[in-house]
Amino acid sequence: MAKLNADLLDDLTIKALKPKEKHQSFRDGNGLFLLMHPNGSKYFQLRTTLHGKAKTIQLGTYPELSLSEAREMSRVKRKQVKLEHIDPILESKLIKRQKAKTAEMTFQKVAEEWLVIKKLTLAASTHLKIQQTFNANVYGVIGTYPISEIDNMHVRKCLQIMQKRGALELMDKLRGWIRNVFDFALSDKLISENPIPLKDERLVKHISEKYPRLKSPKDAGTLLRSLVDYAGSFEVSTCVYLQMHFAQRPSELRCAKWVDFDLDAAIWTLPLEQSKSRKYMTKPHTVMLSTQAIAALKELRASAGNSEYLFAARFARKPISEATIRKAFRAIFTDYHIVPHGCRHFFSTQANESGLFRYDVIESFLAHSDKDKIRETYNEATYDKERMKLAQWWSDYLDELKAGAKANVLL
Repeated sequence: MAKLNADLLDDLTIKALKPKEKHQSFRDGNGLFLLMHPNGSKYFQLRTTLHGKAKTIQLGTYPELSLSEAREMSRVKRKQVKLEHIDPILESKLIKRQKAKTAEMTFQKVAEEWLVIKKLTLAASTHLKIQQTFNANVYGVIGTYPISEIDNMHVRKCLQIMQKRGALELMDKLRGWIRNVFDFALSDKLISENPIPLKDERLVKHISEKYPRLKSPKDAGTLLRSLVDYAGSFEVSTCVYLQMHFAQRPSELRCAKWVDFDLDAAIWTLPLEQSKSRKYMTKPHTVMLSTQAIAALKELRASAGNSEYLFAARFARKPISEATIRKAFRAIFTDYHIVPHGCRHFFSTQANESGLFRYDVIESFLAHSDKDKIRETYNEATYDKERMKLAQWWSDYLDELKAGAKANVLL
């Protein structure tokens, strides 16, 4: 008796089939057919209907796809069509497109797309630093790999190269940036999970330290007096001088533009899109200018020419480099190592120790975010008058130190 629904074919029957001049079709049941071409090749097909329209779904070639595998695949596809109303042909095309798209999405391509987004919320200097770090340490190792094929071992290889040369702080930061790129890929469904764990015990952890800074008011006086005899350029010495007086982030002063200064109003307005803290801020940060700072700026302006930057690099339409200012600090103060950012630590310590100014005013002067996020949301005070008094007090205090006035060691 002939079988009506399934198992009309078997391996012996399929192997014994002989090709003819025309295509031959052999039914196995439940919509599964074997199609034999004139050249002898054999293909499994599922023939069904979806929304009243005939659908022929190619399953695979025999014997690469066995009869039992073809039946199981046919059962799954048939269920998709009949019960879930899914078009397997369209589904297959979409999967192929997704695989092709995923293969094209290399780590470098995804990272560059992430950087485009981050440019809206990062300071220009921070964005450039991330870009340069990826170029120097990541793209050459895993940049061309599809991001879906990268695991923690690949990333660790990049980081261990940095670890060997002792760049532990930058390595820590880079690992966080790489995790962010994978989170970005996860949000776009390019990967199913982030392969980078929160910790990697194989990597040496960087122990953060405070920025090297002046240890006493007496040392600050020594630095300011040495600045007078500095053999470097006038622009660089002025940048060091203003770094001491402003106590703002070095990158913001180094990249400052004349258009952002109103010397008559004694205000420097940092554009929101350039401020490192802008993700915490709803409006630009303003820096109050002391009379000493205004005098230094006017003298600098007279020698600045047509440059848009306060401190323009020679033979280039860009600001002087961070390395130039760091080198200047090393040359001016030789007793021990300090860096430009340490000026902020020194200012904060002295201002707080003075007892003359409220904590909120000092933190606002430094453009720090409020640790109390709810309070930060509601408190829109700018403390302009008090910050102006603080700016003038600080410049006067530095002048006293430069003159050699006796000062208690407050650090």
